[in-house]
Amino acid sequence: MNMCGKNNGTDISTTCALQAEILTRTKLHTEMVRRLINDPKVQPVELAGFLEDVANAYLSIAEELSQIAREAAAKR
Repeated sequence: MNMCGKNNGTDISTTCALQAEILTRTKLHTEMVRRLINDPKVQPVELAGFLEDVANAYLSIAEELSQIAREAAAKR
């Protein structure tokens, strides 16, 4: 899904920036999970804490996307 280039009432630059942030975070999180899983010194509680932080980051992005969608719907 590419949110850039589609003007459905949203601020395209904001949407594109958010999409870029999602892609960057996904790549970073994937690499960090790979490293944590492969490190025998990492305790399960450390991995759990990291995954909780990742989940919170995605919840924040989801809230921001919802706000963008609400604002776009209000403009229509």
